[in-house]
Amino acid sequence: MDRHHFRSLVSCPRKAFSRPFWRTVARVVCVGLCLAGLYFGGAVVASAADQTVVFQGVIPLPDRATDADGTPVEITGLSGVAWLGDDRYVAVMDNSHYLLLFRLSLSQTGKPLGVESLSLVKLSQRHDYEDLVPCPAAVAAGLRVDRRQVGSGVITDQGGREPEQFVLVCEEDTPAVRAFSLADGSMFGAVELPENLLTRRPNRGLESLAIEPDGRSLWTANEEALPADGPTAAAGSGTVVRLTRLLLPCDGQDTRATAAFQAAYRVDPVHSFVRVFAGQPLSGLAALVALGNGRLLALERSGAPGLPPFASRIYSIDTAAAVDVSAVAEDLASRKGVVVDKRLLWTDSLGINIEGLCLGPVLADGNRGLIAIADNGGIGTPNQLVGLALVPPAPAVRPAVLGAVAGLLAIALAVGRLTSP
Repeated sequence: MDRHHFRSLVSCPRKAFSRPFWRTVARVVCVGLCLAGLYFGGAVVASAADQTVVFQGVIPLPDRATDADGTPVEITGLSGVAWLGDDRYVAVMDNSHYLLLFRLSLSQTGKPLGVESLSLVKLSQRHDYEDLVPCPAAVAAGLRVDRRQVGSGVITDQGGREPEQFVLVCEEDTPAVRAFSLADGSMFGAVELPENLLTRRPNRGLESLAIEPDGRSLWTANEEALPADGPTAAAGSGTVVRLTRLLLPCDGQDTRATAAFQAAYRVDPVHSFVRVFAGQPLSGLAALVALGNGRLLALERSGAPGLPPFASRIYSIDTAAAVDVSAVAEDLASRKGVVVDKRLLWTDSLGINIEGLCLGPVLADGNRGLIAIADNGGIGTPNQLVGLALVPPAPAVRPAVLGAVAGLLAIALAVGRLTSP
């Protein structure tokens, strides 16, 4: 390009760039402004109502494992499961003193592929254990009587051996939430419970346990209504239980004088079934998963003396706006306007007794793994692991930003008309 040609372009831009060109530039700029508004203005927000749970598959668990002495032990009564990180998990056997450690491999979408490295930890006390969660080192230090040196997030043995890991386990025969070492099964503390949970119906007590991601509080609940709160579940009628949040001792904080928060939760009635043999149906809260900031997943388990024998339901709960019913002494089921809202995420009658549920790793597709464990129920069915995926909420656009985007698009259309031939 020579000097004279360049000067002609600068002095006469309309000759170099036509109106269609400027129209295209205007539209590109406006679209860019729209996208920038969406991104920097926080237009995309999470809509909790879009959260879902997707079934991925089931695999059986072995029916035997060996304890520390090499003695074979039958695996039965699996009632709760917890994720320890990586591919490591721990499950609890009810009416026993055993925890089952194992490794579980998952597909990129959360389908369970295989179980290996099974081993047993024998707890120092035998109870009707129902659920468990990992216990943070700071909480373990606050609970144990014989405190050891606390180092970077873990409690280390004074002899310099491998760091210990700890679990909190709930049981419904005392009832209690107890702290154990996974190294040797020794119990070193317990979390204080509100007195009303001690009045549970036999075999309908603390069935669930969940710890908030920040490790500062614990959630538990009775499986079916306390005697003073209302009736148990039946065909056509549900039951009301108490979701209970307990503060955990950490950083030297004494929580014994802190009152527990309780929210009323209504469990669904017994599922529809065709009676095959005599027996009493049941429907209760079997497990809880804490997602943070008081948001929970609730696993309801329904059993019946017929077909199908079991039904499972997973609900989403947000306790942020829940009414505290800890001061309500009786007739909780008849109180109006106190039951927390819930939203169904997944339901199925797989024909297995799903009793435990825990949050697992982030999957390759961005979803979060959920692992459920199924008890053999004493009816000859195998112990099983169920793979699920927690699908995050779909993005939603803020109405205010939608208005701004509409305005920008209107400007783009106006510019397009002004620059059209």
